[in-house]
Amino acid sequence: MNKVLLQKLAKRIKELRVLKGLTQDDLSYLSRIPRSTLGNIETAKNDLTFTKVAQLAKAFQLSLSEFLNF
Repeated sequence: MNKVLLQKLAKRIKELRVLKGLTQDDLSYLSRIPRSTLGNIETAKNDLTFTKVAQLAKAFQLSLSEFLNF
């Protein structure tokens, strides 16, 4: 994935998490993504699969288009 795009997505995930009052542990539970992986995603160290994107959108109770609106 393009590094700039990955950084924008990482920022979006962290902003949504904080806005919803979730910890990384909370989001890990809701998305079924390991907390260490989420930490790497939020710092743009890990690329994301489409499956993980869909899991995160579902955890935030957003459609994919809403989730990817950044």
